[in-house]
Amino acid sequence: MSLRHLLVSVLLFSLAGSALARESDAYLDLLLQRAEEQGLAQTRAWQDLLHYDDRRWLPGRRSGTRAPAFFLDPDGWRDPEAELRATLTAFFGPVDAGGDDPEWQHAQCAFAARYHWLSQQLDMDRRRLPAPECVRFQEWYEAINPGVVTLVFADAYLNNPASMFGHTLLRVDPPGQAEGSRLLSYVINHAAATTETSGVVFAVRGLTGGYPGLFSIMPYYEKVQEYSYLENRDLWEYELGLTQEEVDQLMRHVWELRGIPFPYYFLHQNCSYRLLRLLEVARPGLELSDRFNWWATPTDTVRVALEPEGMHAGTVYRPASRTRLEHRLAQLTEEEGEQVRRLAADAQTAPDSALPRERQRLVLESAYDLKHYRLEAGDPVQREGMRELLVARSRLGPPEQRPQPPVPAVRPDQGHGSHRLGGGVGRQGETNHLSLHWRPAYHDLLDPPGGYREGAHIGFGNTHLRYDLGEDRLQLDRLRFVEVESMVPRDPYFRSWSWHVGTGFERKLRPTGGRSLMYGVDGGGGASWWLDQGRDWLFYLGLQGSAWGSERLDDAVRIGGGPRVELLRSGPRWRGRLRAEGGAFSDHSPQWRLLAEQDLSLGERLGLRLSVSRESDFDQYVNRADMVLHWYLMP
Repeated sequence: MSLRHLLVSVLLFSLAGSALARESDAYLDLLLQRAEEQGLAQTRAWQDLLHYDDRRWLPGRRSGTRAPAFFLDPDGWRDPEAELRATLTAFFGPVDAGGDDPEWQHAQCAFAARYHWLSQQLDMDRRRLPAPECVRFQEWYEAINPGVVTLVFADAYLNNPASMFGHTLLRVDPPGQAEGSRLLSYVINHAAATTETSGVVFAVRGLTGGYPGLFSIMPYYEKVQEYSYLENRDLWEYELGLTQEEVDQLMRHVWELRGIPFPYYFLHQNCSYRLLRLLEVARPGLELSDRFNWWATPTDTVRVALEPEGMHAGTVYRPASRTRLEHRLAQLTEEEGEQVRRLAADAQTAPDSALPRERQRLVLESAYDLKHYRLEAGDPVQREGMRELLVARSRLGPPEQRPQPPVPAVRPDQGHGSHRLGGGVGRQGETNHLSLHWRPAYHDLLDPPGGYREGAHIGFGNTHLRYDLGEDRLQLDRLRFVEVESMVPRDPYFRSWSWHVGTGFERKLRPTGGRSLMYGVDGGGGASWWLDQGRDWLFYLGLQGSAWGSERLDDAVRIGGGPRVELLRSGPRWRGRLRAEGGAFSDHSPQWRLLAEQDLSLGERLGLRLSVSRESDFDQYVNRADMVLHWYLMP
């Protein structure tokens, strides 16, 4: 080629490139103009893609994250218009701008959900934009192969402050996935990123947004192993009626959120709240998160997520390993149960040969399952003898269908609302009073039990106001920031412990007479047992301690402790408790209290609670009676 021809070729190529650049700029300007005319930046759908929330104390909306990697404009976290313009501009960027950086992605790939949504809203001609190959996104998407999304609720786990309310996650199944292979699916999880082992530190930092919350994707069997086997939490799987297009958009948005931190607030912007925001992106117009301005408990978010028409497509109950084991052990006679315990302690023994073969199989299988449960709970000694049990079991022929625990009559989404408001009347000493009760969350042992973990009392912000009719004044009677109580019965197979802990303000007797508001911390532990085969009556015996502080006390702080005895009655309509507690304190003043309470369900949302008590402290005796009508509220 001659020099002349070469110069002409270069000139023509340059002119063509300039023409393409001008055409690209002109098309970008057209799209920006369309977006402004349609007001896309102010739409809820665009701001959901940016995770905008209403500000709590000030007007306007801001994004829940300020991570620079999530925004293409420095002010994108507070200016949706600027972020939209920057996003559209980035879509026209060169496909090789990242050079040799393996982590770089073109904006169309990194923000796949934004690109898809803006393409639809602006009727974009994708032939007039750069066409990057989003290889990493496509490989990730094809590996997951999303077809159906299921909302999974894991029951409460009281031994971890992060999971006292339960936990939610989204499972993504391939199209046509068989029920038997669900464990191979992937789940979308959002959780606080921390290795903190101190429950107190985690609770404080979790309540104040001290940890980053991150989205992650992992195999479902890993979470089932964690929840069902290690933490003994029943799982409820709610299939969602999302279309394939909605599922695809949800996954595009999850891709955008990988590695993006959000402040994690235990009571509000938690796992459940963030999953609602994903569903809002998948199906614009849901606005599910608007129902949760101050706190978002997993059970309430499950109820709200299933409310839209066509959203709930089916439910599957997956009992925890202990739930299945307890059901199996309940099928044994007392003599067979003794053989199971003996085999679990010494696998060299054998079941009673006089038993029918099917009962021998049940005994051996139960002994093996009991050892396996104890092994998963952290007792490596249980590994010894497990093989011998399997060998003995194999000699008795093929296995039969194992009995499965019945599905609970009330699902978690069908239980009472976690917000509770109450009003009542009462008498303390010689004075009558009116009372107002408010509990933001969550459940106590006298609330209707359906849909909640048996034996669990978890309360936050329990507030009692009292108006004394005789003194004509309104007082704060009680404000408990947190109360947690776990009543797990002991039996011949499981040596469980029961415990309780709480902190807050309470109006208590003072040395000079009358009552003053004091701040205190109390807690204790012991053991509880079922008193009947119907598991209606529970007896508890334990020790407790407390520390209370007030300027009205002689030493400002008094510390003490003593025994606590309770009798609890549980049932769907009527529940009750009798409690006796007492102890000695650092000021050498003995204290005791007797309490009787009962709660009667009057409907799905109403309950009537009656309580009477007598207490003694500083040589004073006070009687009190209250009647309160409770109203259970949904968000």
